[in-house]
Amino acid sequence: MINQLIVNADDFGMTQANTIGILVGHSQGIITSTTCMMNMPYAEFALEQAKKFPQLGVGVHLVLTVGRPLVEGAQSYTDQNGDFIRPKDYPDGKPHANQDELYREWKAQIEKFIEIAGHKPTHIDSHHHVHLLPWHLDVTKRLALEYDLPIRQREQVLDTYPYIPVYDQMYNDDANYQYFTHVLSSYHGPLEFMCHPAYLDQRLYDMSSYNLPRMKELELLTSPEVKTFIQENHIKLINFSDLPHNHL
Repeated sequence: MINQLIVNADDFGMTQANTIGILVGHSQGIITSTTCMMNMPYAEFALEQAKKFPQLGVGVHLVLTVGRPLVEGAQSYTDQNGDFIRPKDYPDGKPHANQDELYREWKAQIEKFIEIAGHKPTHIDSHHHVHLLPWHLDVTKRLALEYDLPIRQREQVLDTYPYIPVYDQMYNDDANYQYFTHVLSSYHGPLEFMCHPAYLDQRLYDMSSYNLPRMKELELLTSPEVKTFIQENHIKLINFSDLPHNHL
């Protein structure tokens, strides 16, 4: 059984409804952390609302595959309209960004977060896990060290903070009590549980093929059964700001 749990809701700021859903999942459920998409039109709304919930950890959900970059003129990951190229339009389904262009774009996303929130993000992860692609990892680690931030990790690639593995496989019909408790019972030590809870609006329905199941996730993460399981098994709910710095 795990002893510490980060429940991170991805895609904060993608739409108004999914943002509100994440905040409800925190205030009424077990969500402890979220990550904001700084190139989305509701990013500022999300970060302003998050100020009302000081116990919610808020990081940056680095974007490379949806919407429009904050920095214009990049050639390695934009289409003829200047938008991010979607994964399906790459030959291998994965973006391959120029490192200098990627550093400037992701640094701009982090700086925009700081400008709006008034403080650093709690951590870094990314939409579609693009920060962990081997050819992007040097940029990810450079930014993590520059801003002194933990990052989402599948395998340990940075040791400045304690390693917390991420579980990222809850989709569709997996959002149920039996599945959730089985996952938590199968791990030992700390764990980050990645999720996509939301209320649904037209923008989210149009943007993401993974839409209706997000409401099922939200129902699960706010359910009395899940909260009771956490309490009875003495699982401490934390976010990335609770991690101590590893002093070498």
